[in-house]
Amino acid sequence: MSLRTLLGWAAKLWRPSAAEAATAAQIEAGMGHYESGDLLAAEHAFGSVLVTCPDHAHALSLMGVVRLAQQRAAEAEVLLRRAIALDASPHLPWFNLGNALAAQAQVSAAADAFEAAAARAPEHFPALFNLGRARLELRQFDAAIAAGVRFVGVRSDDASALTELGTMHYRKAEATLLVAEFDAAIDLFRQALALADVPPATLHNARLFLGDALSRRGRHTEALVLFRQLHAMAPTDLDANINLANCLNSLGRIRDAALHYETVVRLYPEHLPAVSSAISAADYDHRLNAIDNTKKRAELMRLFAGAERYRTWPNPREPERRLRLGYISPDYREHVAMTLFAGVLAEHDRVNFEIYAYDATAFRDARNRALRTSVDHWREIDSLSTTAAAELIRADGIDILVDLAGHTAGNRLMVLARKPAPVQATWLAYPGSTGLAEVDYIVSDPHTSPPACDAFYSETVWRLPATRFCFTPPDGSPAPRLPPAHAPVTFGCFNNLSKINPAVLALWKRILDALPAARLLFKYSALDDPSGRDALAADLAAAGIEATRVEMRGWTRYVDALDQYADVHIALDPFPFCGGLTSLDALWMGVPVVTLTQQLMAGRQTEAFLRILGHPDLVAADADAYVRLAVELAHDPARIARYRDALRAAMQASALLDYPTFTRVLEGAWRGMWRAWCARR
Repeated sequence: MSLRTLLGWAAKLWRPSAAEAATAAQIEAGMGHYESGDLLAAEHAFGSVLVTCPDHAHALSLMGVVRLAQQRAAEAEVLLRRAIALDASPHLPWFNLGNALAAQAQVSAAADAFEAAAARAPEHFPALFNLGRARLELRQFDAAIAAGVRFVGVRSDDASALTELGTMHYRKAEATLLVAEFDAAIDLFRQALALADVPPATLHNARLFLGDALSRRGRHTEALVLFRQLHAMAPTDLDANINLANCLNSLGRIRDAALHYETVVRLYPEHLPAVSSAISAADYDHRLNAIDNTKKRAELMRLFAGAERYRTWPNPREPERRLRLGYISPDYREHVAMTLFAGVLAEHDRVNFEIYAYDATAFRDARNRALRTSVDHWREIDSLSTTAAAELIRADGIDILVDLAGHTAGNRLMVLARKPAPVQATWLAYPGSTGLAEVDYIVSDPHTSPPACDAFYSETVWRLPATRFCFTPPDGSPAPRLPPAHAPVTFGCFNNLSKINPAVLALWKRILDALPAARLLFKYSALDDPSGRDALAADLAAAGIEATRVEMRGWTRYVDALDQYADVHIALDPFPFCGGLTSLDALWMGVPVVTLTQQLMAGRQTEAFLRILGHPDLVAADADAYVRLAVELAHDPARIARYRDALRAAMQASALLDYPTFTRVLEGAWRGMWRAWCARR
C-alpha cells in the first residue's frame, strides 16, 4: 500500500476535537483578516486562540507577524522567540524573527535568524535574500555573496536577485579594490539589464551601479552612456545627477560636471557631498575671481552652520597638559593625503599629545593597517551617523579636532559643524577654506596664504613659518634625467585635466606660437579613456593648438610616472587651480615649473614650493610674464640643465622634506591654539 493511501486512511480514522476544530477555524480566519489588511481582526482571532492555548506555537508565530506589521518589533520578537522555543523546526518563525530583529537594528542577530530559516528551507528566497542583505550590512562580504549565489540559484531569471548579488560584489570591490569583484559585479548587472520586464527601481539601480563599477575600472565612456540614460529618464534625480557629474569630473570635464552639481544643490541644498563638489568645482572655474568664489562658498555652506552644535565642553582649561588630538579623514588608505600625513604621525610626540584617528575610510588597505601603529586610539566612523560620530569624539574628550579632508570626497564636515571639540582646525588635503564658522583655524604658511588673502577664509589662518606640509618622495624614485639633446623643447602637464581651461590653453597657445618646434605632453589617467582624449582634443582644437604638437599619455605606476619627466624640459602649471603633489613630483625630478600667481590657496601651492626652494624666478605676476618666463626658459638649455642638477638637492635640504622639524612646528601650532582657547572666558 502506498504512503499516500496510508495517509488517506489515517485522515479518515482521525477526527479533530471540537476545540481543535474551533482553534483551526480561528487561525484560518485570522490569516484571512491579515491577508486582507485588517490587522485588528487578525490580532483578535490569534489572541482568542492564545487565551485558550497560550503555548500554541503557530498562533504565537502568527501573532508575532501581526505585531511586526503593526511596527511593534520588540513585542514581535518576544512572541516569535516563544514560538521557536516550543517548536524550532518551521522556517517561518525564524524568518520573521530575523525581520523583527532587523527592525530593531540588531543586524547580527537578524542575520543568524535568517541563517536558521535558510537552513530549514534551503530554497526559501526571502530568507536567503534577507540573509544576504544582513551580511552585507555587517560588511561580511563573502558570507553575503554566498547567500546571494544561493538566492540567484533559486531565481536565476530574477533581475532583482541578480542586481542584489551584483551589489554585493560591488560593495566588496569598494572595500577591497579587487578588480575581479568589480568585474563580477559588472557581469551580474549586465545579466539583470538583459532580462525582459525589469522593474523600474531595479533597472535604475542596475544601471547606476553598473555605471559606477565601469567608472572604477576606468571605462568612463561606457559609464557615461549609462549615466546619461539615467539622467534623461530622471533629470531631477539625486543619484542620476551626482553620478553623471562624477563621471564627467573623472574625465576632466569639470565645467560640464559643475552644471549637474549645481542642479543637485538647487534641488537638495542640504546634500553635503553635492555642496562640497560644487565648491570644489568653483575652485577650477577661471571665470570666478577670488571674491566671487568666497561669496559662493559662504552661500553654499550657510545651511550647515551652527546646526545642533555643542556650545560648552568639559575639557579642563589647562594650557600645558597632555592634549588629545583627533585627526578625522576619509583617506586613511593609499592616498595622496596619507602620503603627506604618514610622516607626521610617525614623528608625533606621544608624551605631550594623545593621538586619536577618526577613520571615515570607505575601504581599508595595507596603508590603513600600517597607520594604526602610529596612533594611540583608532576609531572607525565610516558607518556612524553625524550625530553618533560627534558624540564619540565628545566622549573621547578630544581637545583639538583636525579635519584632513576639507571639501574632498567622503569628508565629514557635518561632524565638525556639530563642534564636538572646543578647538577645531582644517589642514592638509583640501587647499581652501571650509566655509564653516565652527572650524576655528586653517593651517597654512606665509607663501600659500599671505595676510593680504585673509578675507578669503572663514577660519583664522594659522601660519606655519615655512611650509604647510611636507613631502615624502616614493621609494625607488628614478634619478633626474634631461631629455635627449636632439629632442624638441617639451612642455609637460601631468595635472588633472579639469585644471585645463580656455584661459590656460590661451597662454599655452601663445607659448607654442613663440616656439614653433616646441610640443606639449599631457599625462593623466583620464587619457586612457576615449572620452577623455576626445574632450581634451576638442579643447585644444578650440584653442587653436595643433594636434600634431600634442602627445597624450594615460595612467602608469607612480614611480613610472616620475620617470616620464625625463621627456619634459619645463612643466607648465595650470590656473586658477595649480598643481600640488604634481608640482612637487616635477620639482623632485629636477623639472622647473612655471606658475602664475593667484589669490586663493588652490592656486598658490606651486608658488609656495618655489619660494621655499629659493626660486621665485619661476613665479609669474601676470599672464604676459608667464608666457615670457616659459619662452625665455625654453631658449636657455643651460639653465634647464642647472635646474635638473640642483632641484632635488634643494628639496632634500629644505623644509619640504624635514618631517621631524615640521612635526614639532605643527605641534607648536596645536599647542598655541589650545593656549588661546584656555585664555578665553
